Amino acid sequence: MTPEKRRPSAPFPRRRRRATPEARPDAGLARVVASALVLLLFASAACSGKGGLSFKREAAPAPLDAAVLDACTVDFRYAPAAWQSTIGLPDDALKTLLSDDGTLLYDYRGGETPGFATRISVAVRDFRPARTVQAMPDARVPVVETALLDAEGRERCSWKAMAVVPGDDQELPGFLPRDIAAGAPRPRGDLLVVRKPGAEGAIEIRVEAEGQFTFKRRDLGLYRDGRRFLSASAPWELFVPSANEAVLVFPPSVEQLAVYVAHGYDAGDVDTGWAAVQERRAAAYWHALPLPYNVIRVADPDVQDLIDASIRNIYQSREVKEGLPVFQVGPTCYRGLWVVDGCFILEAMTFLGRSGEARMGIRHLLTRQKPDGSFEILDKYWKENGIVLYLLYRHALLTRDVAWLRRNWETVRRVVEVIRRLRRESRANPNAPEAGLMPAGFPDGGIGGVVPEYTNVYWNLAGLKAAVEAARLVGAAELEDWEAEYEDFLETFRRAAKRDSRPIDGKMSYLPILMRPDPAVAPVRGQWAFCHAVYPGKLFDVRDPLALGTMALLERSEAEGLVLGTGWMPDGIWNYFASFYGHAQLWLGRGEKAARILYAFANHASPLRAWREEQPPRGKDTERRFVGDMPHNWASAEFIRLVRNLVVLERGRELHLLEGIPRTWLAAGATTELKGVATDFGPVSLLLRVDDDGRHATLRVEKPPGADMKRIVIHLGAWAGAAKPEVTAEDGLIEAVLPLVR
Repeated sequence: MTPEKRRPSAPFPRRRRRATPEARPDAGLARVVASALVLLLFASAACSGKGGLSFKREAAPAPLDAAVLDACTVDFRYAPAAWQSTIGLPDDALKTLLSDDGTLLYDYRGGETPGFATRISVAVRDFRPARTVQAMPDARVPVVETALLDAEGRERCSWKAMAVVPGDDQELPGFLPRDIAAGAPRPRGDLLVVRKPGAEGAIEIRVEAEGQFTFKRRDLGLYRDGRRFLSASAPWELFVPSANEAVLVFPPSVEQLAVYVAHGYDAGDVDTGWAAVQERRAAAYWHALPLPYNVIRVADPDVQDLIDASIRNIYQSREVKEGLPVFQVGPTCYRGLWVVDGCFILEAMTFLGRSGEARMGIRHLLTRQKPDGSFEILDKYWKENGIVLYLLYRHALLTRDVAWLRRNWETVRRVVEVIRRLRRESRANPNAPEAGLMPAGFPDGGIGGVVPEYTNVYWNLAGLKAAVEAARLVGAAELEDWEAEYEDFLETFRRAAKRDSRPIDGKMSYLPILMRPDPAVAPVRGQWAFCHAVYPGKLFDVRDPLALGTMALLERSEAEGLVLGTGWMPDGIWNYFASFYGHAQLWLGRGEKAARILYAFANHASPLRAWREEQPPRGKDTERRFVGDMPHNWASAEFIRLVRNLVVLERGRELHLLEGIPRTWLAAGATTELKGVATDFGPVSLLLRVDDDGRHATLRVEKPPGADMKRIVIHLGAWAGAAKPEVTAEDGLIEAVLPLVR
């Protein structure tokens, strides 16, 4: 896609750049008005009027240096040594995956030895590739290209893998609509389109699966347990069956081959002409899907591709259960509902204007409430209660729907009572370290067992704080009582934190997650919940020494731009911890640092734009170790959230813009645009466009409708020139011309 085609349209009518004061008849008056505006805009925040505008300079003007340019480049320098990609359809019950060597993966099985019971791979007989390369040219279309290269870099074989799109125009040979049972899904299959340049070598298709393999004379299909589950466009010359495996070897003269894999139906006959049509159908289908791609458009096309792929991956892992969409974390071991992960996936969807879908996802989540009012999908994972409270309150803000919150008030009330009950239970032993906080619980994020710890404390504090704000929003009678409970909870936490904190750098302290020290658990383990306590929990003041000390602890452990050892792998990188860490840095006023973290996050994705949960640092992965699912869609949601919040972030009653915008997004001719992104004050649209000469950027903002917004604050980083911005405002639209450092 060319840059011109990527350029988004403005969210509201553009205005012509105004002439200079000297060129206008009323130049003298204009200079007076402009001077007054500048004085007003650069006054202290306390002097800004309701719904007004102010600027905040974060750094002295400075030119772009090579280190920043390198840090803000997507090149997948820290990609995992092994990856897998989703090629299935949105909401598809068939979660087709493709490995990094182009193998189709089916029938995932967990347990002590997780893996795929069915694998279909491509090779050239008697050829060992020197290198395998893989690409997904269009981030929105999951058609994956894999190529086998020899030692000289020549391509010996390549193939495209894709899901065949159902529909009346599929024209799947050998299949008739009347063969579909009432209520059954439409025929669904996957396709490999193989190309071998020249007659050297023979294409080999290897099927590893349980069952008995057979074929019929002059039949181009392979049968497993009596069902024709695979068909090819050419006859093979050799069939090599063995226990749970079959190898099909095609004549060397076969240079193009189509292989169709059917699911739930007998595979029809295929040919290469039909296969070529399916690739075009797939591209048309994916481009026509009304997914929320154009809500966030950024100046860096590589970051944009990651945003688009993240959206696609989320919908590919989603499923509809009991009539409601379930935004699942992943397609294999995390194919299900998790409260923490799901909360942030649903928030990301709401940001993108899919509040209706997010609300249905919340409805499904609320069906998991236990009879005693609690949420405890994971055993003794008390934090789920606090997260549900945060989710309900934040969704009500983002959708500006107080009535919806009132309709769910009984859920809010019951969950608050659960938190109060858990606090009472924690006092069973007054001398226990957790007394007055939360009972011993499961920390997660690298720490197992049931122990006295702070992750459950952090999230129940944050949830109770959200419940207090929700009670204030709806005018609930419980407000005063809940405020007292929250203040008592917070004070009890502060006393415990003072008791358990440890010194760092002589002047600051950090708070370990465990209340009882364990030498086997590094101080950085489990600090994901601390980052959440900073943001979105907002439990710490931005100058809180304990927060700053714990951030210093994390900064000491950085590797590859992220933090080492915060998850289950003590020597690994928990990839989407990047967002937790980046958000904490952003909330504490370190926008430039947060922007660098975004790019480090991006560079830990696979070249096909998806993330593992955890992986070793580059060069330390001799055993191809990893933790968790892939694509991991909490990571997908976190990437979307971090991009959004670097550009637009709510701070109390203020809307802050450009606080963490990457420096490279302000290059000459660059455009960044948000279209109706949900905020606490209503949908916001903005357009930031840099002039072709790179001297100025014009920021146009359509103010959100919420009367509760006090002001808009525009942050000026080292990218902003010393001159004062020029501002105009009209009919709820604000335009600021920002001088740039060249």
